[in-house]
Amino acid sequence: MNVSETTATTASGPRLYPVVWRWHFYGGLFTAPIVWILAITGALYAFRTELTAWRDHDLRIVTPSGERLPYDQLIEMAREQSGAHEIEALAAYPEPDRSIKFVGHVDSAGPAAGHERHLLIYIDPYTGKMLGSRFEDEDFFEIVLDLHRTLLMGSTGRILAELATSWGVVLIATGVFLWWPRGKRNVGVWMPRVRGKLYAVLRDWHAVTGAYLAPLILLVAGTGLFFTLVWGTSWNTAAQKLGQWPARWMGPPPKCQAPAEGASRVSVDTVVRTFVQHSRPGDAILYRFPPSPDIAHRAFFMQDEDKNSLRMVSIDPFTGTLIDVLQVSDLPLMFQMRVWSVSIHMGQILGTPTKILALIASAGLFLLSLTGVWMWWKRRPTGRSGFPRRPSPGNLPRWGWALIVVCGIAMPVVGLSFVVVSLLDWILLRRQVRAAAD
Repeated sequence: MNVSETTATTASGPRLYPVVWRWHFYGGLFTAPIVWILAITGALYAFRTELTAWRDHDLRIVTPSGERLPYDQLIEMAREQSGAHEIEALAAYPEPDRSIKFVGHVDSAGPAAGHERHLLIYIDPYTGKMLGSRFEDEDFFEIVLDLHRTLLMGSTGRILAELATSWGVVLIATGVFLWWPRGKRNVGVWMPRVRGKLYAVLRDWHAVTGAYLAPLILLVAGTGLFFTLVWGTSWNTAAQKLGQWPARWMGPPPKCQAPAEGASRVSVDTVVRTFVQHSRPGDAILYRFPPSPDIAHRAFFMQDEDKNSLRMVSIDPFTGTLIDVLQVSDLPLMFQMRVWSVSIHMGQILGTPTKILALIASAGLFLLSLTGVWMWWKRRPTGRSGFPRRPSPGNLPRWGWALIVVCGIAMPVVGLSFVVVSLLDWILLRRQVRAAAD
């Protein structure tokens, strides 16, 4: 759709329409490359559990045979066979046919010499044999996640990803406004055309698909803000200031008092077996060894990487008894919302059905962005940018300015982009006025 088409709008907002259209156009065009990356990596990561289970079948599945070896012994066997100089954590499972995954430290070689890397080591708990290993930072899905979060650009990439995510919310909202029927016929509004000029077909599929998928994409994009650098950090800071940050969950494990001087401590084998006894079928028991002997043993239990299913269990290092059990429902509301957002964003809150919805949202977002760029490229005049004309400043009512301010406060990175783009627009306008005067 171009500016000339706005004359077809009715009295429901003919002056506002070109303003919304112009911001929708620029926001969609300039964030498109980032949106494509986020959509593709998000769709892949939603099915990480299923894909890694297939890929790592020989590393994850073992044949039960007799008694399991003690975990203390398995730790030493993992260290010796892998060459790791320290084992810092493990992942255990209640199912008898699952291997044990250890996390070890290995010194880097080559250009990165002197830096430690995390090595994932898979051990058969019945034989102690190492089934295989890989560096954590070389895992395909770790790279996908880093690309999704940071675009492989560190903090700069996180800001750009947040910019695209925030603008995704704005683009869906403005897109629904532009699509709104305003008394039009069904064709091109509720049902996209499949025949006709390519531009008209693209426009229909872009608008109608966007309208139908708007709630789903808003949910996925909105929950994605909890991961971001500015918005996410601001939420966490507000939660801490309002007493909504769970110290027991996020803080270090507590120190435990020995029942008597010189009291012995329970073995790692006893600790892990106790964790397994209190686990649920399908749990991954993520246990990081405490930094000192008097620190409680703490593990997080999670199913299918669904953060909403998390449970935290702590064990006294001297008696081996449970001293603390927390689940997400025990946490403050603001922190619960943060946890829920992770599961909703990744489509894990209800298992496969919501993963499919996350895939649909990612595919829809990708296609909306692609068709938007395609329409611009198809419609632009030869030798010209085809960018929409600047609307009159009076086209935006006061409530529109107020909405922009609220939007900028609610999503600071979008607010900053509003200011930057408006400033550049003003500078360009001044130059054009001076050039015309000369």
